[in-house]
Amino acid sequence: MSRNKKDIIYGTLKRQILNLKIKPNQVLKEEEIARAHGVSRTPAREALQLLEQEGFLEQKRKVGYLVRALTREDLQEIIEVRSILEGYAARLATTRKDSRTIEQLKKINDKAAYFMKTGEMDKFFRNSSDFHDVLYKGSGNQRLCRIIESLRDNFLRYRRMLLRIPSMPGIQIEDHGQMLTIMEEGREDAVERLVRKHIRRGGKALLEYLDRDHIEILT
Repeated sequence: MSRNKKDIIYGTLKRQILNLKIKPNQVLKEEEIARAHGVSRTPAREALQLLEQEGFLEQKRKVGYLVRALTREDLQEIIEVRSILEGYAARLATTRKDSRTIEQLKKINDKAAYFMKTGEMDKFFRNSSDFHDVLYKGSGNQRLCRIIESLRDNFLRYRRMLLRIPSMPGIQIEDHGQMLTIMEEGREDAVERLVRKHIRRGGKALLEYLDRDHIEILT
């Protein structure tokens, strides 16, 4: 019973951190979390400890758990590593020539164009995540997928801000379309280079945006 309660609290807190409903540098207290969820302190403590292990929280003695803000250096490192790993995943997916993966990606990118046209940016954001999920899972390498997922989760709370940059949704749809064309042509080297470029360009735009308008999120 305690384990189920822990999982529920963990899932709720993680979603709130990723959606920035719980802000970086906010303090979470074990007793307050337990009271808010109507449970004892044990499942609340276990959920907070799990989030600490994943790098979302930092325990402060006599204070509570501090929501970790990613520094500019953290973001740069995550962007660089993601570009390498997801580029390699795209290469593997291209090598496998799985027609189902290609078809899924096409449908997702078509929906992205529709959501951009209708201004449904929350759906556009989820759609963007779906595209990358299908792309790296198409690699067939489970260990690689798990590593990418851990990096993606930590980065997700900042990636949403990319949608505030007017040019980025259109660039994303165009890049994804090019990826699909190259994958269908079986050009492994080219798709790996394009995915690396795509992630680095988005990361550069995000860092510039944060530097200009949202420095407080990183401090």
